[in-house]
This record gives sequence, structure tokens and C-alpha cells, in this order.
Amino acid sequence: MSQPITFWEQVARTKSAYQPNDPVIIQGKKLGNKAEELQKEMFSSCNLVEKYAKEFFKKPPVKVLDLGSGIGANSRPMTLNGAHVTAIDSSRELLEKYSYLSQKDGCPAKNIRLRRGDITTMPSYDKDFDLVVAVDVLPYIPPKDLLSTMRKIHACLLDKGTLVGTIFTTDAAPMERLLMGQLGAHFYEGGLDFAKNLLENSGFSTEKLEATDSGCRFKAVRKEIG
Repeated sequence: MSQPITFWEQVARTKSAYQPNDPVIIQGKKLGNKAEELQKEMFSSCNLVEKYAKEFFKKPPVKVLDLGSGIGANSRPMTLNGAHVTAIDSSRELLEKYSYLSQKDGCPAKNIRLRRGDITTMPSYDKDFDLVVAVDVLPYIPPKDLLSTMRKIHACLLDKGTLVGTIFTTDAAPMERLLMGQLGAHFYEGGLDFAKNLLENSGFSTEKLEATDSGCRFKAVRKEIG
């Protein structure tokens, strides 16, 4: 008799429509010749501020980690009010833009640490962070690497530390899912319930959770795993 699949086995089965060298076509209209190139353009121009990250702009915690930081829309403002931010991204270009915009905004250089790396293969993200920001990064992680990534996030936070981020689900608006899927995003079944299960199975308790066009945004608190 076969055993029921676990939560993480179900996660690992999630597929993406992403083919790096294929054109991106929506409703018969070509948006780009290569999905990989359009994805890079999207990441380099994205300056959207996530709602739960913005809550920390005026009174940020001391030590913040921004995973898949991009140009830093969700963490640069925190440095202006005293936060020490470590920003990790795999793109040298995005980190250079983060640095340029930080100088332009008057962010204290001593409050910013930029690290280039793949968060799925890095052994750790350092430790003792008060806040981890993971906005629009978890959906682009290969599902087989989501468990190890969530474990590293849990390990780098202080007890009662906060995680804010987003996850994409199949409840997303159809056009959003079609486009973002071609650009590498993964959409998980289960909507808000999936997000709750993801956090609970990763050692977090959910503090805030709400639906978005892409899936959901969340704010969660680290629990000790014992």
C-alpha cells in the first residue's frame, strides 16, 4: 500500500512553464524573445514596495536580511532609520544598482552589506537577524530547494524574529499566472492554506496573511523547533 505524500513531497512536484531561451507569448503577442532576458528586465526595474515590509520603514529592527533583494525597494528605506541591512542577490548588476540608489538616497554606507550569491546553494545567510524580507523570491526558487531555503531562513533569525514575504499560488489572477509562470515563477496549490502550511512546516507562526493578485503576502514569527 502506497504511503501518502508529505507536504514537502507535494511542494517538490510543482512545475513551472519557464524555458529560459523560449519567447514569452501572451494572447498571441510576443513580449520578449527570451524568457531569461525578460526576467532580468523585470527584476532590474521592479521597485514595488511590499505592504508588510513597509511597516518597518519608520521603525526598523536593528539587523535585517533582504533575500533576493534586487534593487532594494523593500530594505533601502530601513537603513535611513538605523537598520543594518544585509542584501543578498545573485545578480551583480542589481547589487550595483542597489548601491547606486543607496548613495543617491543618502543611505549610510556603514548600514549596508551587499552579498552576491545563490540563496539556494549558500550554506547559510549569517545569523542573529531580527527581520528577514523575502519578497517575490520564494516563488522563483526551484520547489525541490524550498525546504532547505526555509530552514536556512529559520536558522538565521533570532527567536521571535520576523519573516515577511510573498508566495504565489494557483489562486492567482489567470493573466498574472500565465505571464509570471513563463518568467520562472512557481504557483502552489492551496491558496492561503498553502501559505499557512508552508510557514508552519518551516517553524513559523503566521501573524498576518492576505491574498494578492499573485497569491498572498505574509508576516510570520519564528518559533523554536524542539
